[in-house]
Amino acid sequence: MSLQIALEKARWLTAGLLELNGCDADIAQDVAEHMIEAERYGFPSHGVTLLPKYLENIARGDVTVNARPEVLVSEDHLLCFHAHNGFGQHAAKVAINAAIERAKAKGFCLLTLRHAHHLGRMGHFGQMASDKGLVMLAMSNVTGRPALVAPWGGAEARMTTNPFCFAWPFKGGRPAMLVDFATSSMALNKARVMSVEGKQAAPGQLIDADGYPSVDPGVLFTSPAGALLPFGEHKGFGLSLMIEMMAGILSGGDTIAEDHQAGGSAHNHLFALLIDPDKFSDRADEKGRFFADYLLATRPQSGGRPVIYPGIPEAATGARNEKTITIPASFWSWVVERYAGKGIDLGLNNQLSALAS
Repeated sequence: MSLQIALEKARWLTAGLLELNGCDADIAQDVAEHMIEAERYGFPSHGVTLLPKYLENIARGDVTVNARPEVLVSEDHLLCFHAHNGFGQHAAKVAINAAIERAKAKGFCLLTLRHAHHLGRMGHFGQMASDKGLVMLAMSNVTGRPALVAPWGGAEARMTTNPFCFAWPFKGGRPAMLVDFATSSMALNKARVMSVEGKQAAPGQLIDADGYPSVDPGVLFTSPAGALLPFGEHKGFGLSLMIEMMAGILSGGDTIAEDHQAGGSAHNHLFALLIDPDKFSDRADEKGRFFADYLLATRPQSGGRPVIYPGIPEAATGARNEKTITIPASFWSWVVERYAGKGIDLGLNNQLSALAS
């Protein structure tokens, strides 16, 4: 069962629980906004259902609740930040906004961020850049938790999901090109959602704890656990290696080799390049539009859907969910219980539907 919840009320309740568990108001708002926007654009794996895990991380001390990012290097085109184990959604928002200003002034900016708690959805930061007319190429490795991804040809996990993001803006209201994917066959949180819903994965995405192929995402949550496989076989493996080195080492952070913990939580290191295309070519937007139109004019396969570029479906989903988002009823029951545990009666037990208005 699911509910249509007014977006602003969902944000208010999510941020409120974070504040009640020790977050400063502005940090809580940044984390809540990030999760709500993930829901809005159709990525529930990075949405509000992460909140129980985040509160658990706070209780365990896995995240330094009110840590704020520190600028370590600020020279010409280079910005380096240290998140001090604070919430990644807040630290990355601060760092990306600083890099946007630097790229606007200088033409481009190389940005690194080290030692952040979970960054969330990488596409969120690509959208931030493209909304300001900037191109962004970003990558993040994952540390602090057990390895999840087997190297190509391996029978055990040694790497993690290592996401990659590319954003290219268009003027005139056209949706930006927005590429955002894990270098594993799927994101761990997506596998968790599929497991809960009883869905099977496609062949070639998973191996069980003995190294045999499986279509059951639940093998990732057994003890001992199975592993995800790289997407695209050796090609995804190669891209994941690049991300591990660029994000984990150049940021001054860690790689999974030196920072993996049984029962640990996800931490991230970030490498990003932000570019003002107008500083490089006065025809960047014109040529970008021409290329996009060229792709969109592709004849579709027999019986298939029209060709689109990544970013179009997300923009359409975001527009549909401008006022409300769909949330599992079980999650809102959990929210009510958490507030009740703090002595706050939200009056939602029999009034959940009222949140939709």
